Amino acid sequence: MNIEHPILSIITVNYNNNIGLIKTLESIKTQTFSSYEHIIIDADSKDGSKETILKYKKETTHLTYWCSEPDKGIYDGMNKGIEKASGEYIYFLNSGDCLIENILQKIFFDGTDYIYGDIKFIGGKKNRIEKAPNKVDLVFLLTKSLPHQACFIHHKLFEDKKYDTNYKIVADWIHSMQCIIFKECSYKHIPCVIAEYDSNGVSSDYTESQHERLKWLRKNLSTPLYEAFIELSELQRSAFRDIIPILNKTRKFQKRAKKVVMFLYKINSILTQHK
Repeated sequence: MNIEHPILSIITVNYNNNIGLIKTLESIKTQTFSSYEHIIIDADSKDGSKETILKYKKETTHLTYWCSEPDKGIYDGMNKGIEKASGEYIYFLNSGDCLIENILQKIFFDGTDYIYGDIKFIGGKKNRIEKAPNKVDLVFLLTKSLPHQACFIHHKLFEDKKYDTNYKIVADWIHSMQCIIFKECSYKHIPCVIAEYDSNGVSSDYTESQHERLKWLRKNLSTPLYEAFIELSELQRSAFRDIIPILNKTRKFQKRAKKVVMFLYKINSILTQHK
């Protein structure tokens, strides 16, 4: 393994979740894939997490950086990890979330900007597997997102834009929207479960996440484009919700929707630059 130039940088953010952190570290230690570095950002935990990190440091050579200090929330911690990362790809596995056994060995890191798989939700009423779509578009991202526990993101996508710490839940959704929809970066879906995600966390609050999505859309998009998003969202909640995905599979629908959205987005960007 070339520790100076690893293929993957695994970043773990933790705050007072020592039990979850232990589970996360165990899932990483069992991977046979070796070209990775591990970065742990702890938000000054008081529950024994720091002692767990120190013990882990003695057990592995993959831990290249860790810190324990107050921060401004999960995305601030993730941004700190990005700044220390040297891998070609960045992957976020926060405390409480666990990699599937030996999954990293099965992933072909071929230079695609966004590589993503499926996720297994644990906790709550019952465990379930959520499969990601092969095609990521506006219809999908309107109400859903690609969970960061299942995404391997090329480092270059963070060079000019990290996570927006003004948002507590949807900053990773914002980043994927900017990269995949507006910048049209390359992406591919791999049909396998990447990790188990603890669904008891704050990011599982659907109402709050939708509130933050609308807040970002209202702030960053032109009025016509924002209104188009709202109308499509209302259609998805109405009797037409089953028709939208069917229409979305047709080439004509996809071309027209994308052309309108990209035109409005570019116009809005030009106007914003000249304010």
